[in-house]
Amino acid sequence: MTRCFFSKIGIGVICMLKFLNSAHATEHLDSEILAYFQSLPKAELHLHLSGAYPKEYLFSIADTDQKYTLEKALRQVSEKVDYHEVFHIFQLVHQLVNSEIKVQKGVEALCTALKEDGVRYVEIRSGLKNLKDGVEAYVNAILDGIETQNSDCFQARLLLSLQRNSPISTIRETIDLALKYQNQGVIGIDISGDSTIGQVDLILPDLLRAKEEGLAFVLHIGESPNEQDQMKLLTTLNPVRVGHGVYLSPEAIEWILLHKVPLEVCLTSSILVQMIERYDQHPGINYFRKGHPIAFCTDDPLLFSTSLSQELLCAHKKAGLSKDDVEKIARESLQYKIE
Repeated sequence: MTRCFFSKIGIGVICMLKFLNSAHATEHLDSEILAYFQSLPKAELHLHLSGAYPKEYLFSIADTDQKYTLEKALRQVSEKVDYHEVFHIFQLVHQLVNSEIKVQKGVEALCTALKEDGVRYVEIRSGLKNLKDGVEAYVNAILDGIETQNSDCFQARLLLSLQRNSPISTIRETIDLALKYQNQGVIGIDISGDSTIGQVDLILPDLLRAKEEGLAFVLHIGESPNEQDQMKLLTTLNPVRVGHGVYLSPEAIEWILLHKVPLEVCLTSSILVQMIERYDQHPGINYFRKGHPIAFCTDDPLLFSTSLSQELLCAHKKAGLSKDDVEKIARESLQYKIE
């Protein structure tokens, strides 16, 4: 009995060692694959500034209580939150980045982090904010931060964001500034925010004017099953890309596939705000397999504790795409930037 007892212990130890060795080997392999994806030149096409400032930068300007509150909020997101809850977390960031100089330095820190991750081109999205000297000063702070980081190997551009429920005065001011700085770093308009609120019919006339004056549009669509007016936005704005696309009407799916509009796929974001339960459930994976153009993106790398290279790793390890497919998507993402 004693011999049997120790024999069972020995078997248990051997099994545990095998498990630990296997886990270590898997972790090592994942690190190698991640490093490979980091080495790939790629484009980050869906990233919101307030959800993208590096945590290290925010901690450098935060006091102890602010650090605790932010860390707690990020931990809550990592455990999954409701789609609508995420928008409240941006307010924590706005309390920290509360001056034009902090915005500029934050943009510089973001661009540095992106370059370290192998990103060669990024479109940063942000709505207008009046921190001290007016909304135009805020736009210039972002553009100044971008300008210090742009080089032959890295380019950043700015998309000004509007929401479906933005006041008409805000919409017109945003469009006017986008047109004013169109050849100075601003490349178009992003329609984002909570997609279940707002009246599209009220904002379409001004958006159409912007389209006619040469502004490009990217469109958040299919973030909620309760969205309305998907076809109105698609056919009026003819967006150069669409983001998320999880809950699309049959008509919207047909239109996007017919017009080959690239889809911005944010896997971790979609998981953590509970749009999907599994990575391989994202419709973008199936669209890619049918030959449709997609680009993997982070959405909010701060909020979702991710990076573009980590999203590529998720696409490979959790969404079932081959390493070659992920590399193909990463390289082709550079073709979908706004010219």
